[in-house]
Amino acid sequence: MVVAVVIAVGVGGYSYTRYRLQEQSYTTEMKAGKEALQSKDYTQAETNFTHASRTKANDTTAQRYLTQTQTYVGGQESLKSRQFSAAKSAFKTVNTTKNGSTVLVSRSKEQLTALKKVLAKRKTYKKQYQSALELNKANEFTDSNGILKVMLQDATLKQNAYQDIYKQAQDLQKQNNASLKALTGGTPIKNSAQSATSSDSSTSQKDVAGSSSGNKAKTGSNAKSTVSGKYSDAQIKSTRSELNEAGMDDSNYSDAQVEAILKRASEQHISIAQAAKTGSYSADQIQATRSELDQAGFNSSSYTDSQVEAILQQASAQHMSIAQAAKSLQ
Repeated sequence: MVVAVVIAVGVGGYSYTRYRLQEQSYTTEMKAGKEALQSKDYTQAETNFTHASRTKANDTTAQRYLTQTQTYVGGQESLKSRQFSAAKSAFKTVNTTKNGSTVLVSRSKEQLTALKKVLAKRKTYKKQYQSALELNKANEFTDSNGILKVMLQDATLKQNAYQDIYKQAQDLQKQNNASLKALTGGTPIKNSAQSATSSDSSTSQKDVAGSSSGNKAKTGSNAKSTVSGKYSDAQIKSTRSELNEAGMDDSNYSDAQVEAILKRASEQHISIAQAAKTGSYSADQIQATRSELDQAGFNSSSYTDSQVEAILQQASAQHMSIAQAAKSLQ
């Protein structure tokens, strides 16, 4: 009898000790796991919660924390690989977990809010890219580059969440540049009115800036002063750089033409490349100016529409007659 009592007491004492050690280990692992979550050490947290779930049989709390942590980590990985639907689903699951980590619930809410903004921004970028792509397909390479330039200058586009769109924009820009080089050799794409001017009249042009190598030297990118005084030398230089980047040769533009481009871009909220292709004067104004040039002894057929616009701009800025403006640009 005495032996049986001793054995029973010994077994009971061992079981109690074992239970107490398990409880201590469980508590230690759960505490360490929660601390790891606070410091965003999710790998360590998973290890702690795994140990806790194995230490205490049939415990649902440790398993719940473990599953919640693994789901959150999975959402992060999906976000990095731009699997946005999977990321959204994971963060929603973490956010709705009952009696789990409040830290992960809070972070999942933040992730869902950030993800919503990312998806909205991606939609905007995709729309811009699609517009550039449609212009590319329509052989409007310069206008396409104008949109892409704005996109690629946006620092946000370089972030991981938009890297796929960033790469597409870069590739399309390369295609546009290659096409521009093949078609124009780096010179500006002229509008329909300019294109209608024969090559003979272009080469015989004598009375406008850019008609000879000497005049080109006057109106090239080395021009040191503006015509109207409304724009600084730095603005003119910057615009010339943008024209070159868009596949246009800035030396084909006088300062007056560059100012006209700047004015159009500002007033119409369009890119420099688009402004360079878009006239600011009506067809009637262009025709009336040509008539004045003919009456003054100039051959108006020797002028492209863009050059007539430059004359109009010069006449307006300097309060000159059309003939005086034409002479001043020679």
